Amino acid sequence: RWSACKGLIMEYSKNTTIHGLRYLVELHRPFYEKLYWFVVLIISVYFAISLIWATYLKWQDTPVILGFDETLVPVHKIPFPTITICPEIKMERNVFDFPNISSRILEEIQKYGRFKNHENLNDEELARFMSTLHICESEVVQRFAPFLPKDIRPDIAQTLVDISISKNETGPFCKWNGRFYFCDKIFNFVPTDEGICYQFNGLQAKDIYRDLSFINYYDEDVVDFNNFFEQLPRFNNLTGNWSLDDGYVGQGYNSYPQRTAFSSARNGFFAFLQGYEHNFEYACRSFKQGYKVFLTSPESVPVTTSNYILVPHGDEVMVSVLPHYVISTDNLHDFSPEKRQCYFNDERYLRYFRSYSQSNCQVECLTNYTINKCGCAKFWMPKPPEVPVCGVEDINCYDAAQSDLRILIQNQTMQATMDPNMKIICDCMPACTSLDYNVEISSARYELAKTLQAYREVYEHTDFMGSRLSVYFKEHQFTAIKRTVLFSIATLIANWGGILGLFMGISSLSIIELVYFFSVRLFDNLRKRRQTKKRLMKLEAGHEN
Repeated sequence: RWSACKGLIMEYSKNTTIHGLRYLVELHRPFYEKLYWFVVLIISVYFAISLIWATYLKWQDTPVILGFDETLVPVHKIPFPTITICPEIKMERNVFDFPNISSRILEEIQKYGRFKNHENLNDEELARFMSTLHICESEVVQRFAPFLPKDIRPDIAQTLVDISISKNETGPFCKWNGRFYFCDKIFNFVPTDEGICYQFNGLQAKDIYRDLSFINYYDEDVVDFNNFFEQLPRFNNLTGNWSLDDGYVGQGYNSYPQRTAFSSARNGFFAFLQGYEHNFEYACRSFKQGYKVFLTSPESVPVTTSNYILVPHGDEVMVSVLPHYVISTDNLHDFSPEKRQCYFNDERYLRYFRSYSQSNCQVECLTNYTINKCGCAKFWMPKPPEVPVCGVEDINCYDAAQSDLRILIQNQTMQATMDPNMKIICDCMPACTSLDYNVEISSARYELAKTLQAYREVYEHTDFMGSRLSVYFKEHQFTAIKRTVLFSIATLIANWGGILGLFMGISSLSIIELVYFFSVRLFDNLRKRRQTKKRLMKLEAGHEN
């Protein structure tokens, strides 16, 4: 058998398509030639195996790549950003005078060392004061919270809505897609960590949350796109089926959420924002005055601890938007979320939200952590119906929970760079299909008084300050980011084949040839040798007879 195998190896080496192998077995070749080809073959095999191993490691570690999509995406394929406007003026002084109430309470605390309501504040004033503390600076909370009664449990979100500046007063008129609107007809109240904010082009609460019982407040006012001069459809009544994964399906131009087909400021969003100096207060909030503006994708809740655009009183701010749209190919499902560093919507279930996004995941993570640490949730957080809303006595707890969670995630993220097996709490990776909005901001002073004088208008209010906000797409089309497979199995095999072909001249037929020689050919040779041996044995037996 060994002689058969040896003969087969000699035959294979002489006839194979693998380069250089036949020079090792030819009998007439001198020793130095055989040594030369042996060294060359060893070097070729070494480099081939090294490159194949490096390719395999790259396929294991980074199978996914981010690159530019092949075609430009028109802006009408995506929704206009959801614009959340959070005024620094949190209350109407004629409805609730926080500086006056806070000074009266503070005087009593300083005089008696406790609060027994000697100032005869009614329950409504106390409820409004305690609700307002949830959006005040931490120093203000520390000054009052330990002394306030714990038996008063106001509806915080509704109370903040009741004392807030009305939509119509904050934004007397807006402009969208070239048409003027009353802002209060297209704005919704939305509770956030900043308090009560005004939102344009957001999804309705029923389309964001799995159950409306998860949230404490949602604006029931009907968004009504009735133009000053003509009747338009009530867009909010459209039962749109937009999603990040599928886009707009079966919707015309008047879609939900809103979109635009052009990139000019004329076809974007404009709001005239106004504030009165008599409503400015510094007893609750910081010295900043103006509006914080957040741009988000419609399916996500605004995270007000992230970056924002500041619109000061008396300024005009122009926001040019460039979408950051990431799409992913379906074959990425073959890889684990850790490999591709993202979640598909059907992979990561969120208890409170209908769709997965990184910001929704972060909000749910903070909510769950706060509930576990404090036994309650902040007024703006989604929560199970049986979980109470945090009161004044819990403010320090949920503030500490937010800080603790941030530090915990930061430490775990740093440890994960050294230990790949380290699990990060919540693990809120980006969605595989995501939409964000990059912005370019320009601003200038807006002289309202001089503008009105130029138009021969009467300027009645001496403490009135106006601001202008414009948001629009920068270009008609944009380049999307495409997350694709860098190395599929087919690509990996093709790379290996190219390496083997480059260094050794091996192809798929060479492998088939190798299998053929050491299976079919070997079996056939052994069979023939057995038959020959049997014939010889018969001949020898015949001679003996």
